[in-house]
Amino acid sequence: MTVIAVAQLAPVIGDPEQNRRAAAGAVGEAVSAGAELVVLPELCDSGYVFDSEQEARRLATPADDSPTLRQWQDLAAAGRTVIIGGFCELGGDGRLYNSAALVGASGTLALYRKAHLWDREGLVFTPGGAAPPVVSLPFGRVAVVICYDLEFPEWARLPALDGADLIAAPVNWPVCSSRSRTGAGPSAGSTGSAAASSSARTVTRWPGPSWPTARPCCSPIATWPGRGTSA
Repeated sequence: MTVIAVAQLAPVIGDPEQNRRAAAGAVGEAVSAGAELVVLPELCDSGYVFDSEQEARRLATPADDSPTLRQWQDLAAAGRTVIIGGFCELGGDGRLYNSAALVGASGTLALYRKAHLWDREGLVFTPGGAAPPVVSLPFGRVAVVICYDLEFPEWARLPALDGADLIAAPVNWPVCSSRSRTGAGPSAGSTGSAAASSSARTVTRWPGPSWPTARPCCSPIATWPGRGTSA
């Protein structure tokens, strides 16, 4: 059985150092539980719900020189795990992207830019133009999408056609206004076919959903039977 950790964090806009500390703590907890894959939230380093494109630009970093991705590589190496999470990317073309990376001990194994931008994200980010990447890991083939991408069937169909066993989806579902400057929101679930990490602060154990205002969710630490099985 493969252990997958769905880390629930509340990233704070404009405080990447604090957000990286929170992510490191979550990864450490997951590794202690035996996780071979840790999924962190969308825009995990910068926070979410920007006031302007300029605010996001101040927090963005290139994928090949990102302190967030370097930290994830170090954490993956130390914990013998794989990390998937979202970060605010400054592209080589000068544009901003809502991106996610799949990072192992050897470095970044895949980079994905969110293709389906939600609501006002299009005022800040440029949509990605590539299909979800699918990476072969020791426990199966894992695809990466981001949040709103999950609403579009083709973005699940394409990884399936490419042999994906699991879709990892960093998400960020804020339930508060941008003025509060946090990204607290409901959790998504890990069912063996998808693993999604949100910015929720509170979690519950499967199968007992206990959200007062949100959809059911499952444990942040889940076991996956591996390839060739269905959830």
